Amino acid sequence: MVGVDKESYAKIFERVLADIKPSDSEAADITYKVNELINILARIVPKSVELRVAGSIARGTNLKGTGDVDIFMLFDKNMERDKVVKLGLEYGKKVLKHKKGKYEIKYAEHPYIRLYLDYLGMKADIVPAFKIDDVEEMGTTVDRTPLHTEFINSHLTVRQRDEVRLLKYLLKAHGIYGAEVKTNGFSGYLCELLVYHYGSLQNLLSAAAKFKLPLVVEPRNKRESGSSEAVKKFNSQFIVVDPVDVDRNVAAGVSLESLSKFVLVARQFTEKPDIKLFYGPGFSDSQAKGFAESISKIAGLDTFLIISKVPAKSEDVIYPQLRKVNNQIVNHLKQNGFSVYISAQLISGRKGLLFIVAPKQSLESRLLRGPSIFIQGASQAFIKKHANAIGFTINDSEIHALEKTGVKSIGGALKRLPSSILMHKDINLKKSTVLVNRIPEEYSILLYSELQKKLSI
Repeated sequence: MVGVDKESYAKIFERVLADIKPSDSEAADITYKVNELINILARIVPKSVELRVAGSIARGTNLKGTGDVDIFMLFDKNMERDKVVKLGLEYGKKVLKHKKGKYEIKYAEHPYIRLYLDYLGMKADIVPAFKIDDVEEMGTTVDRTPLHTEFINSHLTVRQRDEVRLLKYLLKAHGIYGAEVKTNGFSGYLCELLVYHYGSLQNLLSAAAKFKLPLVVEPRNKRESGSSEAVKKFNSQFIVVDPVDVDRNVAAGVSLESLSKFVLVARQFTEKPDIKLFYGPGFSDSQAKGFAESISKIAGLDTFLIISKVPAKSEDVIYPQLRKVNNQIVNHLKQNGFSVYISAQLISGRKGLLFIVAPKQSLESRLLRGPSIFIQGASQAFIKKHANAIGFTINDSEIHALEKTGVKSIGGALKRLPSSILMHKDINLKKSTVLVNRIPEEYSILLYSELQKKLSI
């Protein structure tokens, strides 16, 4: 990075790393726990089944305090898939016959088992899969995960593993770490590939500050392009080709919003290195408790919170539905002439939270945008549809209708949502609660934290 003191980067990185890297004693404790579980499983599974540790612990890129374990049970690739899944779950459950704990069946492409081991104070995902040497032999998508571990362990240096930790922590501070649907951010494997491809975190941030789309990154070949073929193939503007599987985009789960935020964070850090960027916006519980009132008084904005029951299903199932409902609500409000500044969706226990921040508004009328006058059928249909309008205006060639509003406030609009928005598969807003400029204390920290992420870079 031209004009930047490399030592300032090194000092910041070392100071943050001291906070986030597992200590020698923590690393030894994790190793002990993993070995204990492996030894138990080895007495349960046949010798033909290989046990292999995967994930950030196996790659040496885990953050302090994140000691969850992924263990893959690798079966012969010629076995039937249903049998592999059935046996994998059975073997996992048998662990609890030896040690106290509980289990939960989770789902990826196929079921796997999550063990909560009280005596070890940890949880571990036991994933049945096929043992393969190449993705062409793949029976399920999870089969390639051990190949990911092999690639990272054979290509990342010790220093680069620490810089992956730094990248994860930086992304986490800005709410864009994690590929789950509620975040749409950067997965751990993607972080590892980016540090490997660019050689260091410093180089990655320098490059990210100048990212232009479309961008195709090929870590295996250390190559970048704006390949239109890749864009068409993956239907994405940001592509990181899996070195283990060239038909997979590792960055597929990264939303444009998350990528944009990363670019801005990278620009900020490269222009003015500051350790504060690694720790994100700070806030206190006292600020969180009264933030709805302070937003209203200081910024002249209103907050709206819709609270609805959600079933006890995976967040991967509920979150997309909440996001869809929230988008529908925001679009509905805009169609009725209201402005919306910020919207978010969250889950707290068995409650789905839809959160909206908007300027204070009281409308008597609205201006609806219509089609071009030169599209005869559409423009005439628009005029007929809004026959009771106060009048019509033309902006350039587009016709607009000025009409009285059905509702004067956002609060009123939220209480009169159309049935198409109220009812979804797992989301029923008919019995929901709508709160204006009031946040119950039990949700205040969660919502305040989300708002801070939305308003900060």
